Amino acid sequence: MRRRRTETSISRRWTQGEEDILLRQVKAFPQNLSRCFMMVSEEIGRSQLAVANHWYTVTSKKPENIAYLFLTPSYVNRNRKNGVGEETPPNLWTRVMAFLRTIFPDWRSA
Repeated sequence: MRRRRTETSISRRWTQGEEDILLRQVKAFPQNLSRCFMMVSEEIGRSQLAVANHWYTVTSKKPENIAYLFLTPSYVNRNRKNGVGEETPPNLWTRVMAFLRTIFPDWRSA
């Protein structure tokens, strides 16, 4: 059976103006992307999911669109909040637990 297309199921191309609005909001609030996507969706008339998908799959990957950076001494990740593929150094608690396991090999963590 053929699905009937409704007004909400019709996809339309993103305009440069819509992408500019998205990039401006993400630069303004990089610490809360969900809120940015909600604000942009209300402003341009697209769903939050459509805005988030467009950010992660298209806009954030363009080299000229840098909204924020995640920096470590050995890694720079633009427009992503985590260093995907990069191993982070162990924090103090992890090092303490590893040390305790070397002293008490039979000890189990709770």
